[in-house]
Amino acid sequence: APQRANTVDAEGNPRPRSHLFTWGYSQLILLLIKLPADFVTKEKMADICKSHGFWPGYLFLCLELDRRIEAFTNIAHLDDLSLLNGEDGAVPETIEEWKFLLHLAQNHSTAFHHDGPQNGSAVSNGSSSCPDCVTVENVALLLAKAIGPNRALPLLQECGLTLELSERFTGVCEILRIAEKRQRCDRFLWSQQA
Repeated sequence: APQRANTVDAEGNPRPRSHLFTWGYSQLILLLIKLPADFVTKEKMADICKSHGFWPGYLFLCLELDRRIEAFTNIAHLDDLSLLNGEDGAVPETIEEWKFLLHLAQNHSTAFHHDGPQNGSAVSNGSSSCPDCVTVENVALLLAKAIGPNRALPLLQECGLTLELSERFTGVCEILRIAEKRQRCDRFLWSQQA
């Protein structure tokens, strides 16, 4: 197992990317965590995972225990966008969760810039330098993909985050709009043939 100092910072938060450390028997540990157990046992397992910095298990248990806000907070600290999508990802389910995640990304990016680069690379809010980091733009792109660009933009404006978005975001949104129109046209044409 990695040293605790490598996985947990002084405040007890995950260190960026520390979920990627190799743990001996990690697959077995995850299988054990996923076994049915009562609520109290799951909470104890979550506490153990957190105290030792076993973030894959901790995030799984947060989601299982319906501690979604806690999961999103830790994902922002881990700074890995892949934890928010994909098969085991914690995809926000409500507008409130999206807003929370956007504000986390904003605060995380700001703190990250003030603390300086970590692991030898600076992270900008534009996602081109770090396509899998938790930045406002990357979360905004996930939002646009999830609910559509026409619904995402007003939400981003409501959160006061539109100034933090690049031309890349605008371009991706245009592509998403075209894809949505194409999909609607295809559905219409297929419905006419039926």
